[in-house]
Amino acid sequence: TELFQNQPNPFNARTTIQFNLPTAQKATLTIFDVSGKVLKQYEGDYAKGSHTITIEKSDLPNVGLMYYALETANDRIVRKMIVLQK
Repeated sequence: TELFQNQPNPFNARTTIQFNLPTAQKATLTIFDVSGKVLKQYEGDYAKGSHTITIEKSDLPNVGLMYYALETANDRIVRKMIVLQK
């Protein structure tokens, strides 16, 4: 399982998060703040291969440093992202 840095980062309108799965499986992408509070969650049954999720700034209640995590049955990978004010 691979989780890539969101692009662009930092962002102020929208960003994309890409991940690769070695097999078809259930995966959850969770965005959370520095205190660990879940801000947005995307769950699905994904095919093997590459997937991209677009995040709109309007979907997130805060600006500043946030984290996102990809969780599967076997992995949990976390990365940082920065949301800018307009």
